Amino acid sequence: MNEDILIMYHEDDLDRGYRIDCKMRSKDNLAWIKRADFRIVYEELLHTHLIGMPEMPLEIAMDSVDKILASDIRFTPDKLKEKESGYEFKLT
Repeated sequence: MNEDILIMYHEDDLDRGYRIDCKMRSKDNLAWIKRADFRIVYEELLHTHLIGMPEMPLEIAMDSVDKILASDIRFTPDKLKEKESGYEFKLT
C-alpha cells in the first residue's frame, strides 16, 4: 500500500466478506483461500475504495466490497503472495 490510512472494521465484517468469497469460489469450483490470506485481499479492497473515494463512508465501502466479492471476479490464491499489491484479479 502506497498511502497509509488506518482502516478499522469488525471481524464480523471480515467474516461476512470471507463467507461471500467462499460461496462464490464453491460455485465456481475453485479452492478456498485461507482466512488470513483473505484478510489481505479484504483490506486491500477497502483501502482501494477509500483512497479512490476518501469521502466514502466505511460502511458503504464495505457494502461495495461485498458486491465485488459476490461478482465473477476471483482472486487467484497461488499468486496472492507473489503480487506486490497482495492479490491478482481473474475475470471469469
